[in-house]
Amino acid sequence: MGGTLAALTGCLGNRRQSDGPPPTGTRTRTATPTRTDEPTADVTVESLHLQYGVVTPSSPDSIGISHADTPYLVASVRVDGPLSWEAFGLRMADVRYAPTRLDRLYRTTWGEDHWYERGRSDGLVLFEAPSTATDDLQLIWPGGERPVDDGIVARLDGETPRLSASFDVPETHDGRTAPDITIDVTNEGSTAGRFLGALNRVGPVVAYTPVTRLSRLVPAGESETISVADSWGGSPAEERLGDGEPDVTYRLDYPGGEDAAAIRLRDPS
Repeated sequence: MGGTLAALTGCLGNRRQSDGPPPTGTRTRTATPTRTDEPTADVTVESLHLQYGVVTPSSPDSIGISHADTPYLVASVRVDGPLSWEAFGLRMADVRYAPTRLDRLYRTTWGEDHWYERGRSDGLVLFEAPSTATDDLQLIWPGGERPVDDGIVARLDGETPRLSASFDVPETHDGRTAPDITIDVTNEGSTAGRFLGALNRVGPVVAYTPVTRLSRLVPAGESETISVADSWGGSPAEERLGDGEPDVTYRLDYPGGEDAAAIRLRDPS
């Protein structure tokens, strides 16, 4: 969860940024009374997003979408103090929902995305969104809280919009570096929705490799263009150039759909 999961994104110093990480891991979700036995810490909520599904490795060398029908709230937090990840929760009225975990998380770049753990200064905390009424929904931790934005609550209560995506790449390319890759995403629904995509590449040097996780909030009835910078790390053998066969293929997986685009490489000389 693009190179933007994604992807799969307070009380003290929070910034109001909201909308809104495989094979499938084990998911747990419980409702418990609010805990007050954890030490307090200074917490900054960098972002709080709602997305359907998560980007996970689907094989050793590719990524895909898991749990596409499950709404997740993803909090990106910074913590100054000894706070465990279990100390975070979602509270609705007098019920507290504990965070959940997947066994693995796809990273946009190695070392950039990670779960929040005690002893870390930042990381992600993941929740399955409550399936009941969502009034007064709050992200909480010992000594602090942040209301979940009205836009997220409205999206949880409303119908999940249909999102579609398509590539805009050249059919042929005469460079030895990757061309600009753009993906056009359209929201065909009446409410805003977060697009989540898993982008893989076949060729021109490596047989199959993940490229990035894509994440973008798309307003109702509108379209957004996502740009992806890629690096091939080399070119195919000279004898393969100009043979009429695709040298590079991009494959996009997203909830409810997929798309692919092939590029033939020409000898620039």
